[in-house]
Amino acid sequence: MFSTPPTAGTASGRPALLAASLAALAALALTACSGSDSSAPAASQPLAQACPTYRTAALPHGASITRTELRAAEGLLPEVCIVRGEIVSSPQSTIHWAVELPAGTVWNGKTLTVGGGAFDGFIPTDDPWYQHIIGTSAHSYVKMSSDSGHLAPGFAWGASDVALRNHAFDANHFVLEVGTAIAADFYGKRPTRRYHIGHSNGGRSALAATQNYPKDYDGVVAMEPAISQQAHQTNLGPTLLRHVFSKPENWLSPAKIALYAKAETAACDALDGLADGIIGNVAACNYMPTDLLCKGADSDHCLTAGQIESIRLIYANKDVPVTLSQGARGYPGFGRGGAATSDWEAYVFGPGFAARDSFNYMAALAAARLVEGNPAADLLAHDPTLYQAQYLRLANQIDATNPDLAAFADQGGKLLIWYGMGDACVSVYRTAEYLDSVRQRLGAGKVQGFARMLTSPSIGHNLDGPGTDPVSIDLLAAMDAWVERGSAPDRLVATRYEPADPRMGPQTPVLKRPVCEYPKFPRYDGKGDPAKAESFSCSAV
Repeated sequence: MFSTPPTAGTASGRPALLAASLAALAALALTACSGSDSSAPAASQPLAQACPTYRTAALPHGASITRTELRAAEGLLPEVCIVRGEIVSSPQSTIHWAVELPAGTVWNGKTLTVGGGAFDGFIPTDDPWYQHIIGTSAHSYVKMSSDSGHLAPGFAWGASDVALRNHAFDANHFVLEVGTAIAADFYGKRPTRRYHIGHSNGGRSALAATQNYPKDYDGVVAMEPAISQQAHQTNLGPTLLRHVFSKPENWLSPAKIALYAKAETAACDALDGLADGIIGNVAACNYMPTDLLCKGADSDHCLTAGQIESIRLIYANKDVPVTLSQGARGYPGFGRGGAATSDWEAYVFGPGFAARDSFNYMAALAAARLVEGNPAADLLAHDPTLYQAQYLRLANQIDATNPDLAAFADQGGKLLIWYGMGDACVSVYRTAEYLDSVRQRLGAGKVQGFARMLTSPSIGHNLDGPGTDPVSIDLLAAMDAWVERGSAPDRLVATRYEPADPRMGPQTPVLKRPVCEYPKFPRYDGKGDPAKAESFSCSAV
């Protein structure tokens, strides 16, 4: 799927013997740079010996190696040699990157780009959470990741066009070519496959690669991709977030969230044929908690009118008149089931009303301050319609909404999107709309040949909730099977464990469910063991 760089030829009329001598000298130089006294690749030595002195010849995009380090094996993570470096794109944007090289006996011959999250500014492969969510099969790959061109938190770096483009899609492309060159040198052979996996903004960057660099990857896995970040910011700010944080009586505490989650589950749980704590048939769930309205004093056992309105706004479509990339405007509501996950506290309400530190609020505030050019801008007073050109500039770079995936598909690329239906950070319906636009552009039959969008009910953006654990699916393994063997991910099964967090002790599988293609969901067949996946069918009604 990616081409081998052309071999430089000899100059016209120059003797073949001279060309051969130059080639030999180049090979010797490469050997010396690799810290080896033979023609054998560095990976022929133990990592403890090869890693400390490893260097290679000139890298693409002016990349330089700053240091190497040996990371010991821990848990499921194998021992790796981490090569770190940087690409100085401009005075405003330096891409810091890391390439993880497992032992030659462990490497499967493939590379994996790991996308970041939020506004980036960190190395995802250095974060244990990202190492966990990409699945156990990932640990036999050469992994690479970057901070996308900035270390500063927030969004102020977005004032730089170079930094914005690096964050949007260039950083991953540059680092992929650097990592490919390092892998080829370290192991003495080029990778056979190249994949990308990412969550949230990392999922967006995966989709952005298919649209901007369609030859980069054989397959991309986009988990809950944040493909329309400016639509998220311009539409949630003046509607949901302004309402929630305008008055304390509109804000929901963890106790109030739990109260609503219990009521929503009771109302909608059995719509998928089984009362099991999982809201599977999300499309049929229309519960609004008017029955929980406080009749007297406010307490943790009832909801105020303002809190009920907050819940309505969570599920409502927003349409603030700001036109963004691809002529799009508005932002869909969120899916049902998120209240039973950690999402509502993390992304909508935050730990406290006065702090205003929910992620959605902080993201919209950072964008408002960038477009206003005012680090003290107030989100509750911000009017996105006054800054349409500024938001469009951001969206034209960052959005991953171009429906023309023909070049990616024609190269044999595969696209696997996964969503938790309870996601309250990035709307599942926005990505479903995008995939519909791809079908309209390319035809449904062609899209079915290279793309799937799978979902898991009652799971949120933080990958938790009463549903099945998405990490148990191993989406990367499913992608590799699709690319290598043509086995489409149409019969995947996910598991729920107790305890959900492996750090709390040994995990026990308690139920399994099929992973269905959107808009289908797992419906209980009415017979059979409800803990087994074969007792469920993927249904649209």
